[in-house]
Amino acid sequence: MRRFRRVVQKRSARQKQERHTFSIASVVEEVQDAMCYIDFSKHRLYTNHLLRHWCPSMMTQSFTSMETLTRFLYTIFEEHGADMAQVAHMIQELLECETETWPSMTSRRVRFDDRTLHLIFNFTRTPRGVFIMWRDQTETVRFEERRNAFIAELSHDFRTPLTAIHGYTELLMNNHDGNEKTSKMLRHVKEEAERLDRLVDNFLDYQKIDYSAEQLTVTTFPLLPLLKDITESYQAMSPNHEVTYAAPPIHIQADEEKLKQMLHNLIGNAIKYSPEGGTVHTQVEDQAGIVTLSVSDTGIGIPADALPYVFDEYYRVDSKAHHTIKGTGLGLRICKRIAEAHGWGIHADSVYEEGTTFTIELHARHASSYVRTPPYAKRFD
Repeated sequence: MRRFRRVVQKRSARQKQERHTFSIASVVEEVQDAMCYIDFSKHRLYTNHLLRHWCPSMMTQSFTSMETLTRFLYTIFEEHGADMAQVAHMIQELLECETETWPSMTSRRVRFDDRTLHLIFNFTRTPRGVFIMWRDQTETVRFEERRNAFIAELSHDFRTPLTAIHGYTELLMNNHDGNEKTSKMLRHVKEEAERLDRLVDNFLDYQKIDYSAEQLTVTTFPLLPLLKDITESYQAMSPNHEVTYAAPPIHIQADEEKLKQMLHNLIGNAIKYSPEGGTVHTQVEDQAGIVTLSVSDTGIGIPADALPYVFDEYYRVDSKAHHTIKGTGLGLRICKRIAEAHGWGIHADSVYEEGTTFTIELHARHASSYVRTPPYAKRFD
């Protein structure tokens, strides 16, 4: 009798396993996109016919360990011309997710032969594994490349005349006859040229479809000289305002040009929305490794109901005081995109008709966050 029960129990367990295997294979096979599933516990790879059409060697099969399974994936990507440093990082992160309670991974774009594939990861807990959807984004990437080439050409066409205007204006300012009216007009031309320069920067930046850490040029530099140059230039251009700054002598890791662009947007906004003059103050504080940078003004402020939307694209505050002030609604959105690319936080505080403060939390980050070595690749030497 006992022997009969053991046979029945083994048969029941085998049937459950067969049903489980069939359900995963069916799900993978029925999906309309190319897909695979990796079962972490059984070291098994499931693939559907669309993925096998792109890569015939990606057959549903079992492996002796996750090491051999991931080695197989690494070899597949290598044979199809993928960026192997990128693949190594991806596989390393996949292995780390195997033991995490709530695993998650950002999607990846991977070169595969003449295609650009977008890999999307969806983890399961019972059984432990991951569905990977392989979407062909080749045409999307080609469109982006054409778009970026157009923007680069447009940028060149914009900057060539702007460079000439800057150069001739400075030449005239240095060589005019000292007439105060002429000097004032030349200063105005220079200010408007610089304003147009910043508008072009904002417009071209906004046209980028993706804006991420990989697009930043991160260096370590002192913050104090940068603040000094920017605030002094605005003080010269806006004599009705008191443009000040205070900062400790610290170094930060960031894209210096993008940080300048952000500060120009924030300080320029603060001056623009303080039409009666007043104080625009930039303050930097270092507290326990977290550097905060704030730009405050004593201008018209932002109504409380509009405050949650100030970083939205094309948003303009709908108040009587704001209607007379022109703007594109892109400056603050660009600031948010730059902050997010760095991994920083940015928020606004304001009291209507009293002033506004924008604060950026420059969380300490290391250069290795942007340029990493592929440790997993060493396992395949």
